[in-house]
Amino acid sequence: MNTDFCFNLAMRKSSRLITQFYEEKLKRVGLKVGQFSILRAVSFQKETTNRELQNILVLDQTTLTRNLKPLFRDGYLQASSDPNDGRLKTIRITQSGKDLYEQALPLWQQAQQDILNKLGEDKAEQIHELADEFVKVLSN
Repeated sequence: MNTDFCFNLAMRKSSRLITQFYEEKLKRVGLKVGQFSILRAVSFQKETTNRELQNILVLDQTTLTRNLKPLFRDGYLQASSDPNDGRLKTIRITQSGKDLYEQALPLWQQAQQDILNKLGEDKAEQIHELADEFVKVLSN
């Protein structure tokens, strides 16, 4: 393998382009892709904590907090503090959050389909498997 190749640069370049692609689709409902990912995760979990969200989304606390703030501010999520640990918040999606998620979901699905169409099913599956492998080997 060429030792000049940088995994970090290659992944960051593709990540920035993918993020821009999804955000172009989601801007019609006023969401950033990170916010959509949070709504999606909380929607699936029904109730979760900030620590669980960090693990699910592989985010540091600062990035998670930055993405959560507008979702709390605009009433899409609500949180309650753990009485035993004030740093731990239980997070739930509100009805307006569910409504926003339902509006955003077809836009996200269209982005998914567009990428699948551009890559083809085989390459898309390979990329998904490689991304999962990166998470697996680097999160230990």
